[in-house]
Amino acid sequence: MKPLLMALLLAVPLPPMAMDVQEAKDYLGQEYAHCANWFLIMREVAARSFPPGLDRNMAMAQQEELAQAAFERSAEATSRETALARAKASMESMKARMQNSLDNLPVIADEYAYPCKALMDSPEARLQFWLEQK
Repeated sequence: MKPLLMALLLAVPLPPMAMDVQEAKDYLGQEYAHCANWFLIMREVAARSFPPGLDRNMAMAQQEELAQAAFERSAEATSRETALARAKASMESMKARMQNSLDNLPVIADEYAYPCKALMDSPEARLQFWLEQK
């Protein structure tokens, strides 16, 4: 290659390399594990917030379904073992940050409430976000 051409090629900034699919799925799997726990915590909030009856049962079941779906998506993105390990570590972290009390739910609410809903509603958009990183 001619020196001038080589100098020009080196001088032109290249766009950053995008994240590969498996790495993006790994990040996505981590987010799903966090969200599975968020929904489990919200299940407990529903159990404590509603009086016994149909409304309570429905609210708890809805959060349980979301938690299960998020966990399954985490496992699909990585593996069942990885998803389980991540979910356990995530729950420990969330509980520690809340000092093992639902009274401290606001400590984590901003971090998980809307992002987890968005993740469950638009998983493709979040995967695309990760694919465009780096």
